[in-house]
Amino acid sequence: MPLASRPSRADWVYLGLSALAVVISVLKAPVFPINDSALFEYFGWAMLHGQRLYADLLDVKLPSIFVVNELWQALFGGNYALHTYAEAALNAVSIALFALLLRRRQIPAWALGTFLFAVFFSIPFPQFNYTQHYAIFFIVLGLYLSARGRNLFAGGALALATTFWIPAALTCIPILLEPIGRRQRILLLGGFLAMLALYVLALLAAFGPRLFTDFARIWTVRVEAHPFNPSDVRRTILYSTLVRAIGVLLLLLLLAVRRPVSAASRFALGWSGCALAGLAIPPNFYEHFFLPLTPALSMAIASFGLSRENLVRRPIVALAALVLTGLTTQRVIENATTSDTAEVNAVSVGEWIRSSAGSDTFVYTDEYLPELDLAARARMPGRASLLPFTQERFAWTHRPLVIVFGPSEVPPIIRQGKSFIAQNLRVRYVPVCVGRTGYLIVYTLPSNVKLFRCTGTTLVFGSRN
Repeated sequence: MPLASRPSRADWVYLGLSALAVVISVLKAPVFPINDSALFEYFGWAMLHGQRLYADLLDVKLPSIFVVNELWQALFGGNYALHTYAEAALNAVSIALFALLLRRRQIPAWALGTFLFAVFFSIPFPQFNYTQHYAIFFIVLGLYLSARGRNLFAGGALALATTFWIPAALTCIPILLEPIGRRQRILLLGGFLAMLALYVLALLAAFGPRLFTDFARIWTVRVEAHPFNPSDVRRTILYSTLVRAIGVLLLLLLLAVRRPVSAASRFALGWSGCALAGLAIPPNFYEHFFLPLTPALSMAIASFGLSRENLVRRPIVALAALVLTGLTTQRVIENATTSDTAEVNAVSVGEWIRSSAGSDTFVYTDEYLPELDLAARARMPGRASLLPFTQERFAWTHRPLVIVFGPSEVPPIIRQGKSFIAQNLRVRYVPVCVGRTGYLIVYTLPSNVKLFRCTGTTLVFGSRN
């Protein structure tokens, strides 16, 4: 049965709640970027100031996420509230496109599906600006274009999604499995391959051929230094708020699924399977890998619809979904109302390093602290940032002025506040402002101790045992 041309009153309620979910995601976002988001922002700032991707700046992701953050830095500079608003606006567009996709697919419960996507995409994950956020925009755009019969452009959109999140390429499969005809399949694959070719040519023009050899070298080092770690899987499943939210969606799908299965339901289930298969592709297993499941599962639930009969037919599943929703909500509230003092400490120390030694100072962080690099506007010293804790940990291509240890794993000699010699450089480093930098321990060259003001600072956060 065709949908009504205008949304009903219940539809408008769902759409209003979807908009509210985006607003909540903005209110709970960190004031300053942290974790991977901070790394992408830092790379964007560094590229804007002349540093070279995969030569000075080492990471295994494709350039798309760094180019986008270079754009954010060029537009908004250090005003990270504006970064957040722009990234939230992109998420809002993704949600609007998803609503149009479901309406185009003639799904009666399209507004419910939009609400589910908006809530589970926006609220459980703590911040914006991850590769999956941009990939989901292009995935939903591609599926909407395909639903309108524009498969050439749909393939191009899915190719762009793949440049942010490689498993996004699997989204072509549910489209190819539909009865769309040979010509439309050729257009989809042609658009996909043509966009990838244009992407490669654009990279050659912007970065030169060295980009590809540097990228291959970094991937070789990355795989050797950081193999698959089963503890990542256990930690993600046990402690991730987003994984709990995905559990709720899976239970709601189990509650809704029934026969007959419509064309929209088959498509949505196929999309969900491809998104689930994408979890196995990366060499690691982290919380944000689950984000692409949110639109696929939301569409699958909406394609079947939820009714009172579902609750009566499967009361245990409904109860389990309710309990897990409560646990997920509790975790979201806890995360939103408590700040991680270690991350606040890293930002504070980074700003202090910048005010003491200036921007573009070579800073080496022994642990993963991209928010410190971003706050310090520092330069990375080179290859050591891709190496694990080995005798090669100080195999830098540039001598750092500052070395930061902590907050979690501090070598005994550093915890004791003793100086040490970086053997490959034959250079001695000494601690600076001992006891005044919170969870972190800062070292510098003896000749530069005088740069750092240790009194009157706001760096005392206590010590981690």
